[in-house]
Amino acid sequence: MRSSARQARGFSLLELVVVMCAVAILAGFALDRLLPLVGRAQRAAFLQVRGDLSSALLLEAADRITRGEAGTLPELAATNPMTLLLEPPANYVGSLKWPDEAEIPRASWYYDERLGRLGYRVGRHTRFAAGDGPAELIELEVAFVYQDRDRDGVFDAAGDRFDGLRLTPVHAYDWPD
Repeated sequence: MRSSARQARGFSLLELVVVMCAVAILAGFALDRLLPLVGRAQRAAFLQVRGDLSSALLLEAADRITRGEAGTLPELAATNPMTLLLEPPANYVGSLKWPDEAEIPRASWYYDERLGRLGYRVGRHTRFAAGDGPAELIELEVAFVYQDRDRDGVFDAAGDRFDGLRLTPVHAYDWPD
């Protein structure tokens, strides 16, 4: 009878501590492997939205050209490109008059109405390195690119050549894969 009571006793405190240590070590290895993947996924999502915005800008330009409204192309550089998407990304917080970087969630897009710039606050667990700009922020401007054939500094749809609209970074940054 004594032997059956001893078997039903359960784990000793030492066994429980050993198991908890093993689980903690395995969790540490898993996090070490998973966190870089989170950063790579954030970078891929950023690049996907940036590509979608570039395509939307060029499609809007093509639409205006085919409607005979090529003279309105420079206006596209001063608009929020997110309005050209059928549906903005889920992490777009909106068009803000006075954005406060600390209040914008990480891995989120926003449009700064005051500066006319599209912003992306970089998330955690990435290898993002800001150049001469803010530490965790990418700011993009829409650049209207054309060849000024008559050299008057103003786009003339009849004489100048439209070369596109590009999302260009305001500050240099490095975000390796």
